[in-house]
Amino acid sequence: MALNRLALIRYRTIDKCLRNRSRRWTLDDLMEACSEVLYEYEGSDRPVSRRTIQYDLQMMRSDKLGYEAPIVVEKRKYYTYADPDYGILQGPLSTADLEQLGEAVSVLKQFQGFGHLQELGGLVQKLEDKVSTADSKQPIAIMLESNEGLRGLEHLEELYRAVRQQRVVRLTYQSFKAKQPGLVVLNPLLLREFNNRWFLLATKERETRILSFALDRIQGVTFPGLPFIPLPNFDPEAYYKNVVGVTVNTYRITKIRLWLDAQNAPYVLTKPLHPSQVVEEGYDDGSAVVNIWVIPNFELERLLLGFGPGLRVLSPNRIRRRIRRLIKTALAGYEKSMDE
Repeated sequence: MALNRLALIRYRTIDKCLRNRSRRWTLDDLMEACSEVLYEYEGSDRPVSRRTIQYDLQMMRSDKLGYEAPIVVEKRKYYTYADPDYGILQGPLSTADLEQLGEAVSVLKQFQGFGHLQELGGLVQKLEDKVSTADSKQPIAIMLESNEGLRGLEHLEELYRAVRQQRVVRLTYQSFKAKQPGLVVLNPLLLREFNNRWFLLATKERETRILSFALDRIQGVTFPGLPFIPLPNFDPEAYYKNVVGVTVNTYRITKIRLWLDAQNAPYVLTKPLHPSQVVEEGYDDGSAVVNIWVIPNFELERLLLGFGPGLRVLSPNRIRRRIRRLIKTALAGYEKSMDE
């Protein structure tokens, strides 16, 4: 059974209302609550109809979704749960639920080239592990990368809504270079995650230049109620097609030739540095030369430096000299500290 996002939002809203036993809920109250939440999350100003709520209540009562919610009507007017401890999100995922998720992911994986769909398999494994660990106390079998101390995640949800609803935001923002925080009014375009950090892409008021703002540098978010100015023809996939990371500067796309030693070549050949990567030549000793076509930026430099002596930039000379200078500066720092 197809279950769309709007229906899920309504079910969760109805569930939240019925679990709130400090007031009584009529059909009109549930209609109003769902309409308000859909406006807040989706920007939809279309009111939810009485017929839709009645159908939602019927679906929640049934076993079609696995809820079997004990919804009763008191005095032929007020809706509530017969069991005050019930909630549609209280119970753990069942084995049948996980099997259905796995089947759905298997189908999605058949669409070759859709890498973001194939990665859903990792989410299902995480869910399976979570449930089996809770049920049988077995050791954790999968652990995904996370950064629990990362600042700024508290702004993620409200910025996501601002992007979806095209609402102008006012940030209290302090970059690493600024001595004091300042205010900036933005038209939010996209949220992007890279290397376990989140960034907001946006334009300033009536400008068209796209800027990035790290969420961990945001100190506050408000909504000034100004009209949103969209950026015509903005395509996130095309915007990031030729870069590594987040920074898109004014440099041209550059062909970069890289030599990799025998220890690092297998890793780069199986996990390319960039989708444009091609192998120019492989050698008998296991080393290789690869080419990538990218716009040079700070994140690319950090990626290349991370290979240490296992990687050398062969061309162009501008980037080769830049990496060489950074390595010499690092070496001078080590030699100075050793002398001291």
